[in-house]
Amino acid sequence: MPPLAGSVKAVAWGERCRHQLVTAAYQELVSEGEFDDRQWAEVEEAARLVDRAGWWIDQRNAEPVELPELLAAATDADRTTENPYH
Repeated sequence: MPPLAGSVKAVAWGERCRHQLVTAAYQELVSEGEFDDRQWAEVEEAARLVDRAGWWIDQRNAEPVELPELLAAATDADRTTENPYH
């Protein structure tokens, strides 16, 4: 995943929140659920574009299965306009 934007403290916390949420979402949606590799790749791509640490911190208590919807609802202020890692 690309680096997050924010203060040093927010970035560290945001990275932890992002890791926990994305890992739990993969477990529930792919390992235990019905998402295939293509569907998960779309979720992962959307997650890469959300680079504001505060957004990930705000989602820290979200249900993992809600991650695709949450990413779709992220605003332009929460994501980069271009994925430099693609």
